[in-house]
Amino acid sequence: MSSDTAGSSAPKRALSFQTIQTASVFLLLVGLCIMSSLQTDTFFTWRNLADNLLTNAAATGVIACGMTLVMITGGFDLSVASITAVCGVCAILMLQACAALGAWGAVPLAIAATLAVGTVLGAVNGGLVAYVGVNPFVVTLSTMLIFRGIALVITQGGQTIMAPLDLAKSFRLIYWGRIDVLGDGVHRVSVPVLIFLVLFAVLLVVLRRTRYGHYVYAVGGNETASWLAGINTARVKTIAYTLCGFTCAIAALISTGMSNTAQAASYQGLEMIVIASVIVGGTPLGGGSGSLWYTLNGLLLLSVIENLLSQFGINEEYRNIVRGVIILIVVTIDVLMRRRNARHAK
Repeated sequence: MSSDTAGSSAPKRALSFQTIQTASVFLLLVGLCIMSSLQTDTFFTWRNLADNLLTNAAATGVIACGMTLVMITGGFDLSVASITAVCGVCAILMLQACAALGAWGAVPLAIAATLAVGTVLGAVNGGLVAYVGVNPFVVTLSTMLIFRGIALVITQGGQTIMAPLDLAKSFRLIYWGRIDVLGDGVHRVSVPVLIFLVLFAVLLVVLRRTRYGHYVYAVGGNETASWLAGINTARVKTIAYTLCGFTCAIAALISTGMSNTAQAASYQGLEMIVIASVIVGGTPLGGGSGSLWYTLNGLLLLSVIENLLSQFGINEEYRNIVRGVIILIVVTIDVLMRRRNARHAK
């Protein structure tokens, strides 16, 4: 049995609904792509898809991969935007502190420090949820405020901080770097997309081919039964949250590389877009099932919707309404189907 369904004790009706949802999201994605192509002749060009749409979605997609692991275990993380903000501030401050070392010294140190900070903050969330036993909503809501406050304190009230000019050219390659895949100067893939693809592939192997991946599904499906079977459920959950923090650090490096600046107030609302990508794709809130492929499906759908809204010149406040409606519809359908399946199972 594949690990996409391993550990899930849901009846076949629930699985068939998940399949229908995933197929529906994919068909909607195809329909929106066709609609977008009718609005502009440049939609299906390599530059728009690879250099624009996918690159803009890469940072969100990276965090969504980490969030998928957390949600399969039955949890979720509201603090990802705050962790990303702290990591972005850390990256720029490290560049400033190590500027005397030059690009070859300062940039690697800044990257390493940023990844370490994100990992530690994720581990804090995981430890509180898994070992202390605090509800994930309470933990991550609290750390969302705490981490954001730390970023504000470090930047003295939220001032914009900038990378040193002599390091900016090297650091910005994290976002603006391109690799020519066909050697024709046209078909280039950005570094953020490559980072996302590598992370996606690694976590896909982890979930599908490793013992830990099977444990993730088992804990989300039935934590008590998993513990009785000898699985260290607390460790499994902590690792999931730690990996989620690590992905936030990667996203922070991508985003700060784009502008060479950082702000404590950045990424407001990012957690909702990330969670929406995971839920819309087909990973349920209750855990126990889901897939990175589902998350990719949801991420691409929301990215195309964002692209389409931009083409129509829709203001940001209305885009939030669209995002909220999509999340509400998907979650409502999921809850109703779970109730119906529970009644049929009795």
